[in-house]
Amino acid sequence: MMISLIFPGMQYHLDLLGTGAFAVASSFMLLINGLNSSLLRVQISSLAVIIWSTKLAAFLFYRALKVKEDARLESTLSTKSGVVFFWLISFFWGAVSSLPHSLGVSSSLEGDNIGLYS
Repeated sequence: MMISLIFPGMQYHLDLLGTGAFAVASSFMLLINGLNSSLLRVQISSLAVIIWSTKLAAFLFYRALKVKEDARLESTLSTKSGVVFFWLISFFWGAVSSLPHSLGVSSSLEGDNIGLYS
């Protein structure tokens, strides 16, 4: 958010930081839980999120370098309140969309028998 406030015309960092944050968060969870975990789903889920977010962030950053600016965000990012609103919405969207992965990684259940077919 600080980059957006200091450099209001620059938009290159938006997709790189917004989508790349998923890779950083998943890497952190993989290092904490995954390497010492006997649960294969933790490792697979973390690696899948890291690969997906890195690939998407790289593509979106490449596109931002080619297009230079996103006209859809011009009016939103032109004011300080718009920048704060943009990053708050991005934060909430990131938290909600990462819930399935986060809950799956933090669960200590093996996952092979959850009582549905017992």
